[in-house]
Amino acid sequence: MNDISHAEFRRRRVRRLKRIIVTAFFIFMTIPLALAIWLGCRLYTTSNELAEITAQYMVQLSITDELNDTLDERSAEADELKDKLNEAYDRMAEMEADNEGSDVQDVRDIGDFKDDGIRHVYLTFDDGPSIYTGKILDILDKYGVKATFFVTGEEAETNPERYRAIVERGHSIGMHSFTHVYSDVYKNKDNFIKDFNKIRDYISETTGVTPEIYRFPGGSSNTVSATDMDELCDYLTDEGIVYFDWNISSGDASHYPLSADRIKRNCLKNVANFDNAVILMHDVSTKGTTVEALPGIIEGILDMEDTEILPITKDTVPIQHRKSKEIE
Repeated sequence: MNDISHAEFRRRRVRRLKRIIVTAFFIFMTIPLALAIWLGCRLYTTSNELAEITAQYMVQLSITDELNDTLDERSAEADELKDKLNEAYDRMAEMEADNEGSDVQDVRDIGDFKDDGIRHVYLTFDDGPSIYTGKILDILDKYGVKATFFVTGEEAETNPERYRAIVERGHSIGMHSFTHVYSDVYKNKDNFIKDFNKIRDYISETTGVTPEIYRFPGGSSNTVSATDMDELCDYLTDEGIVYFDWNISSGDASHYPLSADRIKRNCLKNVANFDNAVILMHDVSTKGTTVEALPGIIEGILDMEDTEILPITKDTVPIQHRKSKEIE
């Protein structure tokens, strides 16, 4: 009986072990298969998504190419329009420059001028000093020439060193009013005198040089003054001050942006017409192209025969749009 029980026990144990082995085998076979099926499904789904994304990318790429082509066309059209606009600006500025000097005469009957066969050219800069004053002075130094700066009081409180630099580097400094506000400067004679004394005193105190030359804002022929310009011209003459206008304009005071090349051409085209050529330019923070044009202007003048560049002094032959009655 015990032998039968022992044998039955062993058979049951063997059958149990076989079931365990079969179950384990089934599990080990099923899991990888299920995992493979799941990965296959994910791969299929991902492939479809990738194909869809690729298709969308190709569409966007096509659209981008079309936009780039359109942008290139518009850019070319914009460049062409810009060139035409610059040409128009140049023409309008040239017209302004021509009108600006239409009533200018080459005055020779004042002072001790003698025709020595040498053309004298005077580079003048109005409305400064400015952020460009240092660059202008460096360019002038490079070519070994001196110029004239008709300054205002705009930089008086913040940059007195700019006024000193003009004098210390051997250039002439003249007055161009303190405020340069036409409605104030030209309101009446008293206003003009107060403004004149203010700029003269400031230059004298700051640089150690008492200026003896003046340029009226807008020139002596300006038409905006509420005061008779003859009275103001006579006042300066009585004070021993010589006022200077110009007979060549760079055109850089134009309301239209002017290229450096146009400024250069404006300055050089009429120099040969005068024995004493006074060129009007501006030393202002918005006139960067004037600084760019300056080397070419100087080189063009120095290449002319029997021509020299000089700073204006009290003894320089004055170019004046309006003569003072006191010296007629």
